Amino acid sequence: MDNVTVFQSTFILIALLLFVILLAIYALQKVRRGFLRLTESEEILEKGKIPGANKEMSFVFGAFQQTLQEITQKKQELIRMHQDAVERVRRMERYNECILESMVSGVAAFDRQGKLTSLNGAAARIFGRELGGGAIGQSYDEVLAGSEAMKEILQRVLQENRRILREEVLLTLPGGERKWLGVNVSPLKGAEGEMIGATLLFTDLTEVKELQRQVELKNRLAAMGEMSAGIAHEFRNSLGAILGYARLADRQAGENSVLREAAEGIITEVKSFDAMLSDFLHFARPMELNREACRLDELIREALEVLSDEIETKKAETKVECNEVPSLMLDRTLIRQSMTNLIKNALQAIPEGGSIAIEVQERTDRVEVRIRDNGPGIPRDLQKKIFEPFFTTKREGTGLGLAITQKTIVAHQGNIRIKSDPGQGTLMIVSLPSQGNAGTKGQRHKETGAKEKAGRT
Repeated sequence: MDNVTVFQSTFILIALLLFVILLAIYALQKVRRGFLRLTESEEILEKGKIPGANKEMSFVFGAFQQTLQEITQKKQELIRMHQDAVERVRRMERYNECILESMVSGVAAFDRQGKLTSLNGAAARIFGRELGGGAIGQSYDEVLAGSEAMKEILQRVLQENRRILREEVLLTLPGGERKWLGVNVSPLKGAEGEMIGATLLFTDLTEVKELQRQVELKNRLAAMGEMSAGIAHEFRNSLGAILGYARLADRQAGENSVLREAAEGIITEVKSFDAMLSDFLHFARPMELNREACRLDELIREALEVLSDEIETKKAETKVECNEVPSLMLDRTLIRQSMTNLIKNALQAIPEGGSIAIEVQERTDRVEVRIRDNGPGIPRDLQKKIFEPFFTTKREGTGLGLAITQKTIVAHQGNIRIKSDPGQGTLMIVSLPSQGNAGTKGQRHKETGAKEKAGRT
């Protein structure tokens, strides 16, 4: 009984195994036939013919195949058009960026919340610091920190949705330098005409302002010269009479020491006043230039020679550095006197044992003379006054030396400016145009380490 049961169980297992094998073979054959049909269909699509098909089936299949090819071509064409559109957008973006970067005016854009969204390189240069990509997203309070007026204008545009044009504002840079900017601010519109922010366009007007100041100075000096020259001559005539009477009193004083001292005092004061009148007449009268080819480094050395005794008394150190610069068509006497005045002012400002550094540099269209001292510096509120006639902080002096110096430089189509901070010394920068000068490049002079007492370098 047990043997029969075992045999039956074995037979059933073998039968099931055979059935599974046959089923697997059938499934594999079915898959193989499907694969063969797929292969044949691909070959038919490639050849464009159906074996054994009638004309109607061939026509339908051909139309289907043509439609499929057209769809494929359209797809490729759409892909190509999309790629072309993307490339055009990229080219336009690069073109717009090139336009912005080539502008000399600064351009900055802000969103409705006053956050910076873009700016060009000129904006960073005008602001005197690297804004770059790190500034994107900053508030206008941070970006425009140097100009309260500019912040107020931008805020008004964002609030009132209107343009504000041709405003002039003052920008103070982190180092203390000040610039005048011409500002235009306009709302930035979206596709639907709604305001999405504001654009800020600003131009550096500092040089323009300086030119305006020089023109005003020329006009003021011309008017002053016409009016005061006659008055000064009348003063001089009166002084001549006073001086004559004082000398007569001095000769007739005899043993009267009180009268003699009074007469000598009058003579001294009259001579001092006459010297001031001479300076004033020099300042007031129209300046005529006798131009000739001059080397600025030679004129500076001549000025140092004139001041050598004062430099030696002050135990001052001087250094002159002059790279290769062209000769300029200048009035030798007037420019040498101007250099003497500037160096003398620096000498009077420094303490005993102080230093004066003089540098001559050629720029693109001008030559600069930079005179730097290590004196106490000039307060900011006095810097605009030091070139005004009769302004002086010294007990002695007429206050006309720097005024005459500025007039001389302006007459040569140049300019003079000052950079000074209390406790940091003073830098005087004289700029003279090199264009139109018939000078030639002089021999290269460069003295970088030599420092001599007595002012001779």
